[in-house]
Amino acid sequence: MSIKEIGRVFTQRWFLGLVGVAACSIFIWVVGPLITVAGYEPLKSDFQRLVTILVIVFAWALINLTKQHKQKVREDESIQTLLEVDSQSDKEAASEIDVMRDRIEQAIKVVTKTHKGKRSLYDLPWYVLIGPPGTGKTTVLKQSGLEFPLTESLGADSIAGVGGTRHCDWWFANKAVLIDTAGRYTTQDSQEKVDSKAWHGFLGLLKKYRTQRPINGAIVTVSLASVMSQTRTERSLHARSIKSRLQELKNQLGMQFPIYVLLTKMDLVAGFNEFFADLSKEEREELFGFMFPREVDDERGVISLFNKEFHGMLERLDARMLRILETEDDLEKRTLIFEFPKQLRVLQANLDEFLSEIFAQNTFEEPALIRGVFLLSSVQEGIPVDRLMSESTNGLGLGRLPLATNVNSSHSYFVKNLFERVIFKEQLLGTVNRHYQKQSGWMRTGIYVGCAGVLVGASALWFLSYQWNSKLIVDTNSQVNHIEAMIGAESLDFESDVISAVDTLDKIMMLPLGKNSKYGHSDAVKKFGLYQGDKVSQAANNAYSDALSQHFATLLSESLVSEMEANKQHREYLYETLKTYLMLFNPEKYQQEEVIAWFNFYFERQYPGELNKELRERLLVHTKNLLENDEKGFSMDATAISAAREVLTQMSLPERAYQRMKMQFAKSHVPSFRLTDVLGPKGLEQFERASGKPLSQGISGFYTYNGFHSIFQIQINRTVKGLMEENWVYGDDLKAHEIDHDSAIQGVQARYYQDYVNEWKTLIEDIQLKQAPSLALATEQSRVLSGVERPIESLLRAIQKEVGLSKVTLSENQKAATEVAGKVAKVKFSNTADKLDMYLPEENGFNVALPGKEVESHFTEILRLSEQDFDDIQQAMVNLRSYLSDLSSSGNNQKIAYKSILDGTVTQDVAASFARAKDLLPKPFNQWLGELSQESVKFAESGSKDHLNQLWVTNVVRPYQRTIAGRYPFEPNATKEVRLKDFQRFFGYGGTLDSFFQEYLEPFVDTSKSRWRLEKEIGVRPETLAVFQRAKRIRQSFFESDNSLRVEFGMKPVYLDQHITRFVLELGDQDLVYKHGPARSKELRWPSGQDQTRIVFTPPESKREIAHTYEGEWGIFKLLDQSLKARPESRNDNIVMIDLKGNKVQLELIPSSAINPFWSNEMERFRCPQTL
Repeated sequence: MSIKEIGRVFTQRWFLGLVGVAACSIFIWVVGPLITVAGYEPLKSDFQRLVTILVIVFAWALINLTKQHKQKVREDESIQTLLEVDSQSDKEAASEIDVMRDRIEQAIKVVTKTHKGKRSLYDLPWYVLIGPPGTGKTTVLKQSGLEFPLTESLGADSIAGVGGTRHCDWWFANKAVLIDTAGRYTTQDSQEKVDSKAWHGFLGLLKKYRTQRPINGAIVTVSLASVMSQTRTERSLHARSIKSRLQELKNQLGMQFPIYVLLTKMDLVAGFNEFFADLSKEEREELFGFMFPREVDDERGVISLFNKEFHGMLERLDARMLRILETEDDLEKRTLIFEFPKQLRVLQANLDEFLSEIFAQNTFEEPALIRGVFLLSSVQEGIPVDRLMSESTNGLGLGRLPLATNVNSSHSYFVKNLFERVIFKEQLLGTVNRHYQKQSGWMRTGIYVGCAGVLVGASALWFLSYQWNSKLIVDTNSQVNHIEAMIGAESLDFESDVISAVDTLDKIMMLPLGKNSKYGHSDAVKKFGLYQGDKVSQAANNAYSDALSQHFATLLSESLVSEMEANKQHREYLYETLKTYLMLFNPEKYQQEEVIAWFNFYFERQYPGELNKELRERLLVHTKNLLENDEKGFSMDATAISAAREVLTQMSLPERAYQRMKMQFAKSHVPSFRLTDVLGPKGLEQFERASGKPLSQGISGFYTYNGFHSIFQIQINRTVKGLMEENWVYGDDLKAHEIDHDSAIQGVQARYYQDYVNEWKTLIEDIQLKQAPSLALATEQSRVLSGVERPIESLLRAIQKEVGLSKVTLSENQKAATEVAGKVAKVKFSNTADKLDMYLPEENGFNVALPGKEVESHFTEILRLSEQDFDDIQQAMVNLRSYLSDLSSSGNNQKIAYKSILDGTVTQDVAASFARAKDLLPKPFNQWLGELSQESVKFAESGSKDHLNQLWVTNVVRPYQRTIAGRYPFEPNATKEVRLKDFQRFFGYGGTLDSFFQEYLEPFVDTSKSRWRLEKEIGVRPETLAVFQRAKRIRQSFFESDNSLRVEFGMKPVYLDQHITRFVLELGDQDLVYKHGPARSKELRWPSGQDQTRIVFTPPESKREIAHTYEGEWGIFKLLDQSLKARPESRNDNIVMIDLKGNKVQLELIPSSAINPFWSNEMERFRCPQTL
């Protein structure tokens, strides 16, 4: 707050009144006791003066509140005056006001119902759109890109009519409420009196229904077409009407608000459509205009910056114009694009004059808060106006040349982001209603004054109370000092002299202070807020309590600790001592009788005999008093507690119960589970354990089906109950009320189930099939697995029995209960279990709904196996045995292996049955089948690979080495070249490579991708497929579909040295001749039928030709290779550069097909591997 504003506060009427009330209150408080009326002193007592002051303060506050209410009534009357009609001629205005009142009430209902609560009226900003008719206010809103979520509920985008705005339309967007006013309210040129009255009525409604901040801003729309076509006088009248409406908004609503000027119908400026035709949707949504600063050092205000900002915008348009002209070919459009910035430049002066008349500052009016000017086009319709051409033709007397009419377009330009990015972000920029602010100030002042009055009254009461309590403190202070002196003079060291310390405690305990205090009662004023009697009266008792908690409590706690340390070997006494010690710090478990009984026993041991009887009684009295205190002062020795608990136990209740059961029943009648008891002798030979443990080492009987039902289920309740009472003493983390029987049982069960699952999972995951390194051993293994022993099925059935703990049918419950009870009777318990039975009652009964689902949930895949599933598994083993037997018994097993892969034997028989079995089995059993399947495939692949490699070497490698390897063009520098017949025989359709691929590999290769891949493993490396893929590209480049070797191409001269008169390329009986004339393409073919390719250069007036011959059937390719070495760019542009002894010519190579051998390195990279 500035100094000027602070000074203005001091001159306010309410402040001067407050000063007067304060002065009057001080006068009454100071001079009041001296006033006497007929011997009566009305203001003698403090209470009377305080009441009088409070009456004056509240009366002053009531007067101010009354004035405020009257002012509000007058303001409401002034608003009502705006809404009322005063003559018969105002009926039309009254009708319009009624319509607007209905609409604003409907709008307020929509807002409050949608946003919940009265305050929501100000949650969304409100904006008023003003402007002459036809300036596009409604169209701007429709094209703004704002979301109007109430369209469905209202049946339209706004509470309004359709077409031109008749009165006012309320548009409800997600982020604002926009009020579209009728254009005639701005101009008021048709029915001036009616429009003016309706306009002022609209302002009154805004002020009435949205008092605090009627609007958040105003949006003024101005048509550029009007600015272009109006005369100076018409523009001036236009500007004055807008300025009047803005001033009326500020004056009637009593606030300042931001104003945004929208120059609409920009599409009517000649060249607009052509200039912005290339804009994308996102570019059309950008802003086209400029913002003003809030303040500027210029007497005209911020509007003085218009020309500068507009000029900057025109410069950006000029830069864009140059870019557009580079791509536009149409002369008429180029003209319109070129002149479009000039059209706007012509408008600049009119716009500056127009806006300056509205927003220029003067000394008689508060300046308008104009924030920015934006140009836009909501729709494109009408005939554009060419100001430049109009001025030129008018000057020549030719009249105006018509332009093409705009085609109606739904595109909007520079509209969409205007509201959300600019206008809505400044919704709090305006001020609030000054009248509302003033009323709020009066209300706050009244609240402050009322609080001040209450504070003054309370302060007076507190002062009186303070005086009385100060005297009380002085009177009792001496007695407190006496108590402190006694504590300091008499030692309270119980270790050195117990008797003296007890005598001191007795004296402090007998002090009467507090019980016989004369300050026991007082009136309300003395007790008002500062009464200290209760605290002071307890001083002696507090001293006694302090002596107990600070000194005597140490004796008691140290006694307990020393007893625990000295009696660790006596578990029973240690337990009782620890229990007593813990009770001192555990209110929930605290039993005062047991604590006092322990200390009584301790005092009798420490101070025995009749001589110390009185001492023991006095110690016991002080002990009882200490235990009754709120602050006992015991200090916990965590080390001693930990040591004692460590002696007793270090386990939680469920863990102790579980561990106790494990120890007691580790050796019972229930036998362990061993693989040697499940598998037959042949089956055992096929399995091993990954950990190296022997198969005879199994799982304890405690974690078997019989152990679960005959031991764990029977003994769990008995064991837990025996430990329940010891839980909190042993220091478990659970709170005492949370440790009940059910939770303890659940904890033991969870621990048991966890170990049960871990034991079986560890064993199952540790079992694995032995690897068969050879086909013979694999065949033998398959015979055992598919034989009568059925080892996999036997193992799975045994595991099913042991982990299916709840697998007892209802019809067999009674029988099962009898069997379990019989087994329990035979259990030989340890000595600890026998002792437990001595202290706990026997429990009978059998739970019919056998538990164990927690274990079964981990083995659901094993338990769900049915008889059909076992048959499917066995069938897979039989199929494997049959296949491996056939493979191993055949003399030519390599060919058999290849044929089995080729005709799908493995896939159809073994693989299918194994896939079914693998889907049925969980890990690791499905992995066993996977390993068996992989082994069978591995043996088949190995045989197939050997078979294919033999064929490959015989049919492919040897012909390759004999006719292709080391020869041109496969070896660029080779002196020998591949004969065309050999080339055709090896690479042609149905040739050596193609025949081998189709016969042996094609069924297993996916050639649909750019890179071939094997669909089935046959022992062929993936990189080998690249050889066949490269051979296919060579075949496609050189051979026709009828397997004829034919390459067609064209040659076209591009350049020939000036000193050469003639160049000839001879390819067999074909030749290309060039003599510096027009370049023509010459169609050629290869092979040419002759074994050479010749080039000839003929100098001018010379009979000697310069020639070179490329020998061999591949001569033309040798020529191209030589050109490529000299000019690597030929691979990209197909330009063949020939340089023979300094004579140069350039030819353009024109392949007849995209698939051609030119410039390709496929043959150079081609190598035939020794093995597949």
